Amino acid sequence: MRYFIKLSYNGYFYNGWQKQQNNNITIEEEIENKISIILNKKINIIGASRTDSGVHANINFAHFDYKNFINKKTFIYKINLLISKNIKIHKIYKVKDNFHARYSAINRTYKYIISYDKNPFYKNLYWYWPKKNKLNIDLMNKAVNIIINLKDFFLFSKKEKQKKNYNCNIYYAYWKQVNNIIFFFIKSNRFLRKMVRLIISICIEIGLKKIYIYDLIYKIKKNKISYNINVPPYGLYLNKIKYDKNIYL
Repeated sequence: MRYFIKLSYNGYFYNGWQKQQNNNITIEEEIENKISIILNKKINIIGASRTDSGVHANINFAHFDYKNFINKKTFIYKINLLISKNIKIHKIYKVKDNFHARYSAINRTYKYIISYDKNPFYKNLYWYWPKKNKLNIDLMNKAVNIIINLKDFFLFSKKEKQKKNYNCNIYYAYWKQVNNIIFFFIKSNRFLRKMVRLIISICIEIGLKKIYIYDLIYKIKKNKISYNINVPPYGLYLNKIKYDKNIYL
């Protein structure tokens, strides 16, 4: 039987989602270990999105297979008792055996948070911007509107040998300022490695007028976008994941 878990986490204390061969602690490893203890069986999970080191998730999903019936209420109580205080498992669902946490997702949404105000109680949950130069939100929205009209995002991701194509359908992306906090939202059918933070980095350069809109257009035409991420990961959140409602039993 296949089970989905719905979870959230503060990623600042982890070296990303995916298990690694070194001793760095990851979210995937932490969850697998605790589920294996509860079910008294070695469990492997597959996540919907493999967030990078330091990146948070308001919502993420993962699936695992287990032959026996799981009491949902008891499972949720036990897992949250055992697991790190930086991770919460919200729900567990029984789903159809052919549904996949990663490949059955219809779309995902990320957000990024920048704040002009320093707040020690929210340290490592947003990018504090103490600089005198304010960001030009209008210019940043012009820049991202150019980027999201592309289909191939090879220029806006970390290159991977096994990647068959770099095509993405971005439904929207925009910057919004509320008082002293700046939000960035982006929704797509898929995201490539480092893609969101690279797009944000380019928008920041535009917002500071270090590069101009015509420079961005020229660089895209000439395939000269440089891979240079200059925004910290802890301002980034996996915000939503959408599935077909028919996955649940």
